[in-house]
Amino acid sequence: MSDRKSQTVEERVVALLKANRKDLRAFVRAVEALVPPDGDVAGFLDEMGASLASEDRTIGALELWDKAAKMYEEQARLEEVAGLYANMGPIAAATGDIPRGIRFSRKAEELAVQLEPDPELVYHVSSDLGAMYAELGDWEKAMYEDSRALEVSRATDNCAGQINALLALAQVSLARHDLVSARSEAMGTFSLAHSCSDSVLEAEAMRAVGDVSEAAGEHEQAIRQYEQGLAFEVMSPDPEIRAQLHFAMSMACDAMGDAARAALERNLAETVGLPEDEDSDSDA
Repeated sequence: MSDRKSQTVEERVVALLKANRKDLRAFVRAVEALVPPDGDVAGFLDEMGASLASEDRTIGALELWDKAAKMYEEQARLEEVAGLYANMGPIAAATGDIPRGIRFSRKAEELAVQLEPDPELVYHVSSDLGAMYAELGDWEKAMYEDSRALEVSRATDNCAGQINALLALAQVSLARHDLVSARSEAMGTFSLAHSCSDSVLEAEAMRAVGDVSEAAGEHEQAIRQYEQGLAFEVMSPDPEIRAQLHFAMSMACDAMGDAARAALERNLAETVGLPEDEDSDSDA
């Protein structure tokens, strides 16, 4: 009993999830029972879902959010439910259930129409839908959503948003074998990143430019562009982008028949971040 009293509400919710993994409806009912008298049940479920999501307990988070969303809708709390569905979409997709993620994001999109214009919500939902459709290989829908995200970010002068939308569009154009559009979008990305003086985004943009050159069979040029990307990444280190650039270079080197350098670049991609991992293991 003393242990239970010393637990935070969030810890009790985690314990309930562990105890009810095979019956998630029972889990939701048990969490509802934790709401104080006259409390906001939907808001409580929403908050506890966010707490679980922050710990990557996505299945439990989605169950709580699903119930909270239904309650928000019944109470005509459109802003809350639109924002909640917008968050649920990409998280559901991350669990591997992309169609469910699309359904949630579509609900957010439908609700957003009933609200006062909220560019941030529209950008958020369109970007997520673009990524989900791209994952399914539905390039036409992905292009539509990414174009919409670009339009909204331009209207709000959101530099990072424009860059992310252009990067997504470049990948879609590459998948559709439209190298002219892909090159234009990738170069537009780099120009914007340079104007924003953001070296991380410049590095990511140069990776996109290199990808277009590689797709066009311009392997030497692609390698030079990936090297430029690494030069930008050094100014604002980002291990994920560094690994992507090294791996992309390994592919270009393979295409040129330079097996030795390709192996070196693959090794550099794989070992990005290893020193930190080794330190944490030794501490343990």
